[in-house]
Amino acid sequence: MSWNRVMQCFAVMITMLVLAGCGASDYPRGQFSGYVIGKTEEQIIAQVGKPTEVDNSNPASPVWIYSKKTFDVDSNNKSDDKVLVFMKKGADGKLVGDDTVFR
Repeated sequence: MSWNRVMQCFAVMITMLVLAGCGASDYPRGQFSGYVIGKTEEQIIAQVGKPTEVDNSNPASPVWIYSKKTFDVDSNNKSDDKVLVFMKKGADGKLVGDDTVFR
């Protein structure tokens, strides 16, 4: 293999590593919503992890807050600072994801 070819391969590998480190967010918005809406607390945690914080100001409808977990594919994959997951009591009395808001 020529020296020129080795340098090209090296440049491609470096570029891939740099680009891989750019995105701190894990999920596109739609995928994240699909993972949490209609799912129980246990299912949500198993799929996307524990929230960064929980707002229990309304105990019947807490809001789970995730930081830097999602990105917007329609805005050049810009990371969302936060995603709010609104929880509600399901028919069986367990909390389930009801809605998401991206900020």
